[in-house]
Amino acid sequence: MKSRNKVIAVVILVIISFGIFFIKKNIDHQKELRAQKVYENKVTTEKKRINELQNSISIDNESVINTVVKIKNLNLKTKEAQSLKSKYIEKDVKAVYEYIESNINKKDIPNNDVRFNNINELQSNIATLENNAKSYQEMENIFNKNKIEFLINKVSVITQKEKDQIVKLQAEETEKARLLAEEEKAKKEQELLLKQSVSDQFTPSPNASTSNNLNQTTDPVAEADEFRKNFKEQYGREPSSGEVQMYWLRKQGIVQ
Repeated sequence: MKSRNKVIAVVILVIISFGIFFIKKNIDHQKELRAQKVYENKVTTEKKRINELQNSISIDNESVINTVVKIKNLNLKTKEAQSLKSKYIEKDVKAVYEYIESNINKKDIPNNDVRFNNINELQSNIATLENNAKSYQEMENIFNKNKIEFLINKVSVITQKEKDQIVKLQAEETEKARLLAEEEKAKKEQELLLKQSVSDQFTPSPNASTSNNLNQTTDPVAEADEFRKNFKEQYGREPSSGEVQMYWLRKQGIVQ
């Protein structure tokens, strides 16, 4: 009897032990399920934060850098969200860099462009490029040092070329102004010579005197201007001072 009771007691203990084991296992399983659910919710929440920022990105918008930095600085706990962030950061940084480099290339005014011979256009373009270069120096939070230096050097090459062109154009304008001043001076000297030629004529024959008196009733300066106009229309250039003077002397009958 006692042996039978012992067997029953052992069986009961075994059953109780298995019951406790399965109950504990079930409790642990439920905990794991709850933890898994919490983790999945966290993954969903963190991915949502990333996607919201990513979807707000516009590469051609000035705020793109700030948005990329915000994504980069997100404090994420789940591996899935961290992996998604890394994927987006790599993609965005590449796109932003290519966009900036493309914009620099577009700002490079070709030598055969009409703007390349316009000082104001060149100065405005240089100012824009140099201002952009300053902003590149502040992008070390998304670009490495080598990439930033590459962009800045690219800008420097373009701006130096355009600065050299400005110096050349300014020199050409100075030379043009000098030539115009000399031309104006020569014109005035011609007018003075013509007036002096009229006043210093020797006394001609009576017939020539009558002809000269008729010619002197006209304005010699106006006559010279009219000659220049007709000469340019016929030959496509301005007459020299000698040609103007010879015209006047012939008109006065002094030379044939």
